[in-house]
Amino acid sequence: MKITHKKYPNHNLATENERGENLIIDFIFSSILGALGVVFYFYIIDDYQYITFKIKLTAFLVYLAVRFCYYLLFESIYSRTPGKFETQTKVVDKNGNKPNVFQVIIRSLSRFMSVLSGLSDDERAIHDMTSNTFVVYDEHLKKIKFKKLLNVLFSLSIAAIAIYFLLKLLN
Repeated sequence: MKITHKKYPNHNLATENERGENLIIDFIFSSILGALGVVFYFYIIDDYQYITFKIKLTAFLVYLAVRFCYYLLFESIYSRTPGKFETQTKVVDKNGNKPNVFQVIIRSLSRFMSVLSGLSDDERAIHDMTSNTFVVYDEHLKKIKFKKLLNVLFSLSIAAIAIYFLLKLLN
């Protein structure tokens, strides 16, 4: 994805660096929540000594569902995710307004197919194009720093998961 501001001159599109930072922050946050959702899923299974393929598939679907809900809720309510709060960017429709819920649903679903968007010459990612939305920079948006919180959350999550599985092994 190469941001030139030539294809969409009416939008102050977020730069590649801002998009990359959004991706990293949101991927880590949503993955931590997804992993916690999977741990909770395993917690409600009484005997997971022999984890079948069906259980693994269900756990993966729980992980994806939690990540989907993360993006859906943040972008429906705020037009921003924690990554976008950090970079002062937001999601807008073609007129610069907050996208409607249908657009956010399409955007959230197609986000999982957007892995190769970075290789595209278009100024928007696949999930932007399918939902007819844009990620724009707005210097007037309040910047909320999530990096320190992200480091603490990541460390605590890893420790909690390790302790959980260690305790299960000891029982």
